[in-house]
Amino acid sequence: MKVLAIGDIVGESGVKKLELELPRIKEEKHIDFVIVNGENAAGGMGINKNNFKGMLKAGANVVTLGNHTWAKKDVFGFINDNQIIRPANYSKGLPGKGYNIFECNGKKIAVINLIGRVDMNVLSENPFQLAKRIIEKINQAVDYIFIDFHAEATAEKIALGRYLDGKVTAVFGTHTHVQTADEQILPNRYRLY
Repeated sequence: MKVLAIGDIVGESGVKKLELELPRIKEEKHIDFVIVNGENAAGGMGINKNNFKGMLKAGANVVTLGNHTWAKKDVFGFINDNQIIRPANYSKGLPGKGYNIFECNGKKIAVINLIGRVDMNVLSENPFQLAKRIIEKINQAVDYIFIDFHAEATAEKIALGRYLDGKVTAVFGTHTHVQTADEQILPNRYRLY
């Protein structure tokens, strides 16, 4: 199973580039499943329905969001779509899902979206504790678990990766202006059960 995670798509030009390049990349690299963070697709802040449809048309299986989830009002018209996920640790009672399970090539893939707390200025539940609860709930029902951790501080992203080492397939960090270029394969790699 080959999974491709694409960090923040920025602006309509980013969506157009995705539409142009992703089909070719999927074919050349034999990609089975694509996770795209689209929270900056609408003019660099938020997402609208056309952006969302464009990313799906390009070949995204799921679109994740972040701190600009609610920046465009029309998000409320499609936030409950099964292929879009907003941070799970946003305040309770908000529309949308924080994770979902997808089927691909006979395997079940969970995608969880979380938002960091360091310098994000968003009221949110502790991502570490919530991730643990979600994983305990779904672990026996899925083959893979991927987490898009939309966070400011790379240290917080690394800490979540270490905290979940051996419990998830991958934690990848998104947030447009914060590069996470410290990729690692941790010692207790996720094992299929």
